[in-house]
Amino acid sequence: MNYKFLLFDADNTILDFDKAEETALQQAMEKAGLHFDEHVLQVYKSNNMYMWHQLELGLCTKEQVLEERFLRTQRELGLQCDIMQVAHDYEEFLHHGFFVVENAESVLQQLAERGHQLYLVTNGVLSISTARMLGSGLAKYFQKRFVSEEIGTPKPQIGFFNACFEQIDGFDKSQAIIIGDSLSSDIQGGINAGIDTCWYNPRHLPNKNSLSITYQIDNLLQLLDIL
Repeated sequence: MNYKFLLFDADNTILDFDKAEETALQQAMEKAGLHFDEHVLQVYKSNNMYMWHQLELGLCTKEQVLEERFLRTQRELGLQCDIMQVAHDYEEFLHHGFFVVENAESVLQQLAERGHQLYLVTNGVLSISTARMLGSGLAKYFQKRFVSEEIGTPKPQIGFFNACFEQIDGFDKSQAIIIGDSLSSDIQGGINAGIDTCWYNPRHLPNKNSLSITYQIDNLLQLLDIL
């Protein structure tokens, strides 16, 4: 099918958030004189994922996510430090996480050259998302960027998508698709919004809730044959 409107998630879809996250957390921990290893990383990642999921469910604010993920990590690891300073430093370092997912830039360039309209849809922090998209060189491929912090409601809530659709000239749901790595925010969001979905799943994770997904890929290059 020839889709006109392509809605791309950012983190772990076109930007390598895992690498950016690990690098920034290590820098922030070491700046505070704290030990950093794989266990520390996994504890933080678990708390971070939990809090973002609470946001997706509408059970907390983004401000609570940014604080509570570190407070939970501090309690679990017994860290003796000013954890809010660590959180601040982490976000500062994350602004420079310009790592790009394999084949992302080539695919985005080819899709834009084919005449598709590309839009970024993300739950990320506005300032961090802006800095990383510009620093990575990917911002130029997108006609507009939609960040939940600006819209006021996150993916997968229908309000997020309705706000996006209203700002896209000539938008037609039948010609739209969302591409993302998250079942709970991207794929569920696409389903809620009534548009086709493409799950970027390079780790071959299970579809635990048996969501009805239009396409599933493990390499972004596959988009060139689908779209």
